[in-house]
Amino acid sequence: AKILADAQALAEKIENLAFTLTAKAEEEKIFGSITSADLAAALAEKGIEVDRRTITLDAVKTLGEYEATVKLHREVKATIHFSVVAE
Repeated sequence: AKILADAQALAEKIENLAFTLTAKAEEEKIFGSITSADLAAALAEKGIEVDRRTITLDAVKTLGEYEATVKLHREVKATIHFSVVAE
């Protein structure tokens, strides 16, 4: 029960955060792509440790606003809202 409560508290914390990731870009297209590892690193900078394998993310290849899902517990998922801007 404590693990579930901790996961729900963490989910709330994650959903209230907004991230901006920078990427090398040219005309709205970024070089390479934003990966779950990039998101895990951005979360770690905010003091939230999550395994990159728990982050589900569609291919991010252009600048703009995106969402990704983090599975924190089998019953708890959180949505990460983030934007990608040019360096």
